[in-house]
Amino acid sequence: MSGPNKVYVINPMNRKSRGDGKKLPEYLQSSSEGEQAGQGTSPAKANEKQSGVSLIFSYLTGPLSILATRRGRKSRFWAGLSIFSAILSIAVIWMWRGLSYWSTRENPVGAVMILVAVAAVISGFSAWTRAVVLAGRYEGPRLRRSPGWIRSSFAAGMFGIICPGMGLFVAGRSKRAVAALWMACLTVISMLVLIRAAWLWNFNAYAGAFAVSPDTLEYVFIIAGAAVVLGGLAWVVQALNGARLAGRAANRKTVSRRNWAAVALLISIIAFSVLSRPAVVAEALDGGSAAARSEGMQIIPLHLSLAAVRLDPSQPGYVIRAIGLYEDIGDQVTADAMRHELIARLEPSLPLLEEEGIVIPTVWIPDGETIIPASPDIDAATKPAAAVISAELMILDWDMSWTAP
Repeated sequence: MSGPNKVYVINPMNRKSRGDGKKLPEYLQSSSEGEQAGQGTSPAKANEKQSGVSLIFSYLTGPLSILATRRGRKSRFWAGLSIFSAILSIAVIWMWRGLSYWSTRENPVGAVMILVAVAAVISGFSAWTRAVVLAGRYEGPRLRRSPGWIRSSFAAGMFGIICPGMGLFVAGRSKRAVAALWMACLTVISMLVLIRAAWLWNFNAYAGAFAVSPDTLEYVFIIAGAAVVLGGLAWVVQALNGARLAGRAANRKTVSRRNWAAVALLISIIAFSVLSRPAVVAEALDGGSAAARSEGMQIIPLHLSLAAVRLDPSQPGYVIRAIGLYEDIGDQVTADAMRHELIARLEPSLPLLEEEGIVIPTVWIPDGETIIPASPDIDAATKPAAAVISAELMILDWDMSWTAP
């Protein structure tokens, strides 16, 4: 009969049998032992005991929010960059109003100020996004200990409207908050360019060797305008997305994605507001085209006139302005095509205009610069206003040698 089998087990984790006071190797230490060794409570445990209310509201301080995180304060580079960007932004805001007085067409002070403003924006948003990354990566337990009303769907939506990405940050989506911040950065830079667009255009005309092509500068203005429009849409979308994600986290329920539906609804509302009264919008665009053309621009007024033509084709003046702009940029083929199309559209209405006495058939003699009535039965002296061909009709190059039937 065999005796009982004996099994010997070596338990290296039994600290009671260790009297030498030496630490175990790192690969044998448990996670709790490693956290408590030498320093008591770890930073993670310490953060779990703190509320994230102060961290959430520090988001509103912009680049200085990096000072609200422990790792951000330890990094001299990011802490210094945040303080530097804040000081530079305050200086730019304080001196921005006097920019129009200091800068002239020959003085580069305005260009230097715009470059300094762009540098302040980029450095500030860089420090801001770094703070969001650190908070989202290392301060998760602290954020989850915030009161429920702060992490609610309504509060996240309001935070997202007040500050870009804040609603996503409250919902625990730091990466999306960073994307929203960089979109806001591009929007702010584009707004700076558009605010000083007139000054930049005039300064470029006298910049000499530092001047860029006028067409290139106009395309810069167009891209900046598009960035501002898209940035406004993205601002609303990220606020709605933050509210949606915060509601899903609070209810712990799966919510279907509605991001693209929200974008489509927002674009539909804007399109309806524009197309509901196209004549008013077309008139405003044509006015902007005339103002831009008076400054010497060509590309921007051309696109504004084309947009006015598409919104309200019943106004021949918009087409005539576009024809002149095409001729200014040297595209005579397109100008002739638009001119023939306009003539073909207006010719069927000429008999009715003649019957009403609005238009009188005349013969135009360019050499003598005179206008002679085409029919002897029509006395031009009785209707001088109708006997004069306006400049808008002269640009059409009509063949006015025909006589009334």
